[in-house]
Amino acid sequence: MDLISEQRAARRAFILETARQMISERGYEAVTVRDLAQRCRVSVPTLYNQFGGKDQLLATAIEAYFHLGHGGIDKLTPGSDRLLALIDQCAEQLLAAPEYHRRLLEAFSSMPSTEAVKVNVAAALIEQIVVQLDEMQRGRQLAAWVQTHALAVQLTSTCIGTAIQWSAGYISDERLLDGMRYTMGLVLLGVARGQTSGRIEQLVRAAQNHIDSETENDNERHTGGS
Repeated sequence: MDLISEQRAARRAFILETARQMISERGYEAVTVRDLAQRCRVSVPTLYNQFGGKDQLLATAIEAYFHLGHGGIDKLTPGSDRLLALIDQCAEQLLAAPEYHRRLLEAFSSMPSTEAVKVNVAAALIEQIVVQLDEMQRGRQLAAWVQTHALAVQLTSTCIGTAIQWSAGYISDERLLDGMRYTMGLVLLGVARGQTSGRIEQLVRAAQNHIDSETENDNERHTGGS
């Protein structure tokens, strides 16, 4: 990549990161192209020429952030190892920018203009999960009769549902990882086979114990320990 291309890529990355910061601060709906241009010190026409309108620009910013599979996952054995690591990354990514994701989940649930973004984000996660489920099936870690795309859709829906509960305050930051492991692990338990089934059960049991322990602590705090 030549110097000019590098500068363009750096400017693009800066604009997208600034857009995400503004979503965190104001919420999706309150971000304007004019304010974003002012903060990035570029002209409004520059943003329109590079990204299109507001929805296209923010969609690019959002979708560019949702790339699971980094952080050494590619060094893990394909199949259950990578799938379980992806589940953990779903939680870790939410916690890396909690206010940003809470604002996004709020927009996804209330703004029709974000529907295409929501679909694209879900499709990207489904695609990654299918790859690992197919590998599990080839390795007889998953029941042969399972339709892997349908299972990936269910796992993604479960992940999103858990994220919504977290965003609404029903799951604490400290228990989000346990919540992801518990809900998504339960879906997998019915179709996992061999040692993978035992491993997933252990994760689900451990997550349940942690969740139960927090619930007990909350009850004690509310009753004054009596």
